[in-house]
Amino acid sequence: MTPTTNATTVTAHFGIRYSPFTDTFPIAEPFATKGETLLLERMQMLLGQGKSVSVTGEPGSGKSMLIKTLLGGLEQKSFRFAYVPYSGLKPNTLLREICDKLAIDTAGRGSLLGRLAKAFSRKEDGPYTVIVLDEAHAMPGEALLELFSLTHDAAQRTASASLVLCGHPVLEKTLALDIHAAIRTRIAARLCLRPLQDEEVGEFIRFRLKAAKASPDLFTKDAINLIELDSKGNRRVIMNLAGNCMDLAVIRQEKLITDELAREVCDQA
Repeated sequence: MTPTTNATTVTAHFGIRYSPFTDTFPIAEPFATKGETLLLERMQMLLGQGKSVSVTGEPGSGKSMLIKTLLGGLEQKSFRFAYVPYSGLKPNTLLREICDKLAIDTAGRGSLLGRLAKAFSRKEDGPYTVIVLDEAHAMPGEALLELFSLTHDAAQRTASASLVLCGHPVLEKTLALDIHAAIRTRIAARLCLRPLQDEEVGEFIRFRLKAAKASPDLFTKDAINLIELDSKGNRRVIMNLAGNCMDLAVIRQEKLITDELAREVCDQA
């Protein structure tokens, strides 16, 4: 493995404020391709219409950042949301966690599902509820169907909440099964995040460099091409490779990330 240095050494060597390929500094506006911007706008529009959606992508494809941006763009007066990463929770525990995230009282008698249904009722002009279920590909169909029962207020004949299912590509395959038709028909759009393509890898690297107050030309074009090929457009892999390139440059006392440096890092990844 390529030896690494700490972030302070990297920043000192390159004379920059932050180490570009770490998650230790804030970025006001995250990187998004044109396709991802359109996808985000579509999701916001669908939620505004009371619809539910799913979004799938490989690990490291940017799903978490997309969801964070989505929720951050919702008007707090009009929406409230619960973000729940599924980790094998029992149905009742999952419902309780949703209640906790939405500050819904769980004391006293009555089922949690009933309490949530009452809280989501559109009788009052309160904020519309959005529940984000991360790692949804691991959820049993019965649990998903139970949650979808909360998305429609039969008495008022209106949408009472929206679900955003987020998970690995296996989620799309699961939803396509005939036994999950009842779930599939409740999802207005099944969206997919693709890997970064061609020039998008370079745009992503330069975006991170700019955010860290570093030169956008720190990586040569050939070095970027090598990272593109080796990462297959996966953002998390790009971050790791580019960060290791900068570490190796510090060790070699070089100020430019060349294809030679990138090739050595990629060969050892």
